[in-house]
Amino acid sequence: MGYGFMVWAVDIDALKRASGSKDDTLRRTITKRFASDLARFNDTFEDAEPNADEALQHIIDGTIPEGARGCSYAYAFKLLVQHFGTILDNRAVCPWSSPDFGPVDQALAAMGVPFRMDVLYDYSLPVRLPYPDDFPVTGWVDAVTVKAVYDAFSAAPSVNMDSQTAEIATCIRGWFRDAARRGTGLVSYYH
Repeated sequence: MGYGFMVWAVDIDALKRASGSKDDTLRRTITKRFASDLARFNDTFEDAEPNADEALQHIIDGTIPEGARGCSYAYAFKLLVQHFGTILDNRAVCPWSSPDFGPVDQALAAMGVPFRMDVLYDYSLPVRLPYPDDFPVTGWVDAVTVKAVYDAFSAAPSVNMDSQTAEIATCIRGWFRDAARRGTGLVSYYH
């Protein structure tokens, strides 16, 4: 199957409000809705400390221990992203193992689009979480930037590029279009 990007149009403010909200109803809703995802993560990473359920509770309660590390928090936060967001088309970028962003970034620059793929491949999320040791790699874009990038895509000239780069650029354009129409930001996970 390989690695690839999963991207959601999501209300960034809702994610920020959920983190530290102590909203037990939200935690229970997510735990129930994504029970199979939590079980799969906990089975796959049986030695992870904390497990995904505990990490989700820490995020929502705002009780992440100082110095905590590991992928549990990033994967638990992904459940919040899935809960509040809408998954976007990723066929052009999943699978995309060992991605070379150079051709895509060059095409976007030639189009006058102020975006680089490494923004979505940066271990960053809209809330402060412990960094994973390895995967997942994450990234995000706020709603104001989404609108600016989409406007640039709308005014972009046609640029010559190879078919794979064109397919990826079209996919990226779709992410920004869909998020701009919803008035949301973007959050990505690469794993």
